[in-house]
Amino acid sequence: MLTYTPEAEAFRVEVKAWLTENLPKGWFNEGFEMTNDERKKFNLEWPSKLFAGGWICATWPKEYGGKGLNTLQGVVLAEEFANAKAPMRADFFGDTLVGPTLLQWGTEEQKKEFLPQILSGKMRWCQGFSEPNSGSDLASLKTTAVLDGDEWVINGQKVWTTLGHEADIGMLIARTDPNAPKNKGITYFGVDMHAPGVEIRPLVHMTGEHEFNEVFLNEVRIPDLWRISDVNDGWAASTASLSAERITLSGQKTGGPQKRSILGGKTIDELIALAQSRTLSAVQRERVVKCYIDARVLGLTVQRVKGPAGSITKIMKAKSNQEVQLVALDILGAHVTAWDSADDEMLKYVREFLRTRANSIEGGTSEIQRNIVGERVLGLPREPDVWQGKAWREVPRS
Repeated sequence: MLTYTPEAEAFRVEVKAWLTENLPKGWFNEGFEMTNDERKKFNLEWPSKLFAGGWICATWPKEYGGKGLNTLQGVVLAEEFANAKAPMRADFFGDTLVGPTLLQWGTEEQKKEFLPQILSGKMRWCQGFSEPNSGSDLASLKTTAVLDGDEWVINGQKVWTTLGHEADIGMLIARTDPNAPKNKGITYFGVDMHAPGVEIRPLVHMTGEHEFNEVFLNEVRIPDLWRISDVNDGWAASTASLSAERITLSGQKTGGPQKRSILGGKTIDELIALAQSRTLSAVQRERVVKCYIDARVLGLTVQRVKGPAGSITKIMKAKSNQEVQLVALDILGAHVTAWDSADDEMLKYVREFLRTRANSIEGGTSEIQRNIVGERVLGLPREPDVWQGKAWREVPRS
């Protein structure tokens, strides 16, 4: 049985007390529900309460608005918010990707400019990394940034930009030296998503929802003050962002895989509740038990691995989450292929199943994560690359 230090348990009591005092009356009662108006009011007011309580990005240093929590306190905080089913962030990309990157790579001026606005929820971010033909091989990107006085002129295209249509600022990596090897001539910027020359086009996925976008950048100007990395050293900074994303998508910041599904879909607890409401075959019961075991192992592994080894839990989380959704549909049977148009709950199951097919792709494919585990955790040799060390402009591209 996993145990915590007395100090961590004392902190747990503090978090529970705050949640009890600040969540709506009746929140912890069985069957509690809010009307649409009450939910809208809660969604508007809750970020301000989180900010006032100091719970958004509470592991950040105190000088930048955090509480300076240690790792174990951060785990306890995530667990208690997950147990209470209470949201605990202002902006996904700002909280989980931009903040850690700025803390490591940003200037003091950038930290003071951006971090408070992330914490208060006044600034929303998106990620402008992937490009057509530069997804898994991200370092082959061809969006360019050329210095003109004290501004950089950006030209190129990004794709799969999640929530780019709602963002204020984008994380952007662009090629600043085509004569350097492909991962050496890249620089990391922040870009105003409302700037002249930024065009955002929606990409509607198979569930019918608009989450992703393609972004075209035509002569977009970025002040050098918004350059986050050293010139031509953006690959290391972008790796910090990708590592933070991998940690989040692995379940390491959600209080464990049973409590909240950061990747979407039903949690293992919800699957068990569904199973208990139906008559299952022996095979179905076995599959539910297997899902539970996988979730428990994942939860323990999440608390054990750090650094590049986080790719292990990223792989496990995607596989586990997809299987939970698949087993849920199997239990529901024929209802998931033909359901009453008024049955919103059945439609939700289907949409969640379809959406979670992307779990093994988003945030770095499972194949790429296995490469990271092999090369950076196990120390296996890298795959041969005849173009390694060659100038980017010399490397063949489709």
